[in-house]
Amino acid sequence: MLNRLLYALIISLAAGLGGLVWHSLDGPINKFVVRGDLTASEQARVNSVLEAGEFNGILSTPIADIESVLQQLPWARQVTVRRAWPDAVIVSLQRAEPIARWGEDRYLSAAGELVRLPDQYAGLPLFDIALESPAQTMGVYRLLDQILTRAELRISRLQQNRQGEWVVEVKRADHSDPVQLLLGAEQLNERAHRFLLLQRQVLQASSQAVAYVDARYASGLAVRYKAENIKDNDIVAVAGPTRTPSYAYPGGSN
Repeated sequence: MLNRLLYALIISLAAGLGGLVWHSLDGPINKFVVRGDLTASEQARVNSVLEAGEFNGILSTPIADIESVLQQLPWARQVTVRRAWPDAVIVSLQRAEPIARWGEDRYLSAAGELVRLPDQYAGLPLFDIALESPAQTMGVYRLLDQILTRAELRISRLQQNRQGEWVVEVKRADHSDPVQLLLGAEQLNERAHRFLLLQRQVLQASSQAVAYVDARYASGLAVRYKAENIKDNDIVAVAGPTRTPSYAYPGGSN
């Protein structure tokens, strides 16, 4: 009987001591350390969300609760949280990587998602899309970007009208004036490659500024130049299947 009472007393003391140790270690969370490739505005937004969270002590707050608060940010990705005793929590997260601006206030991520970000990325291409979904638009962008980068051209604007026709605005690496490429609604791959050939064989070596290139012809391209010495500014260079450009006035398009 005495041994049982002694054993119960020891268990009770151990439990009480454990509770005291837990309580002494479970102090308040006084600091959040945020890590990740974030802008100052994005980091400030993360800090604001964490500071507004109702958390318990450093040990009694489940890690999942902190992660859940951060995942409410629509652009937060790859969120991981760990404790740094005695009073800090280390947060690591990445934002949805913006690839392009979508309209006035949203961005298109590399995964084809539309997100709002607390910072501005003015240097990204602007998408103005009437019909296609964000994921489908990302597919078109990747296709055209893969082709145009071979001529050291980058897309600064991608448009689709309500008839499904695509217009691409491209720039060279030397930041020259942009050139519009009219692709129409079909055969985007073929027409973009045709423009690539024209760019390499004709436009790249030309000193004349180009206003736009129309690739909607059945088997050629039409180029409108900005140069003042081109009569009436209406003469275009048409590159047909022979790959030899000739000058002609623009006719119909397909």
